[in-house]
Amino acid sequence: MSSVQLLGTGPEFAREGVRGIEPVVEELILSARRDIHILAYLFTPQATNFLRLLEEAAQRSVEIRILVNRLDQQHTRIRSRLRSLERSCDTVEVVTLGSEHGRQLHAKVVVADRKRAVIGSANFSWGGMVANYEIGVLVEGQAAWKMAELIDSLIASSLKPSTRSVSRRS
Repeated sequence: MSSVQLLGTGPEFAREGVRGIEPVVEELILSARRDIHILAYLFTPQATNFLRLLEEAAQRSVEIRILVNRLDQQHTRIRSRLRSLERSCDTVEVVTLGSEHGRQLHAKVVVADRKRAVIGSANFSWGGMVANYEIGVLVEGQAAWKMAELIDSLIASSLKPSTRSVSRRS
């Protein structure tokens, strides 16, 4: 069985008692003990707190799998930080989805321990997490498990030498 809770950003949503996307994503990362799965269309340099939380999770030996749309087109600081995180931690894997067949990864998802997931419209940016009007959901239970499986499958299908961001350490 799964449960669903509405999330959002924007002042009108907050007045309606809807939980904010950013604090819930932070909560998921902080609570993760086993693994974190992320699908991301866009990270901006304002996502430094998000990346810091991922670095802290990696230091706790949490396995982190990130699939990002066109890593080569992300901001230079984001590319550098993600590659550095992957190089420094055996538990971190960063995979890029290229433009094969004209497709893009436009999803925005964070799954913690295959138990809880935030799925929504918000990019990992200041606008997406704070300023824009964004909608998301927090799902718990079987739906979160299934989302992690879908991410694993998408990462596996993207792991071609030409789409790998950085070679894993042997």
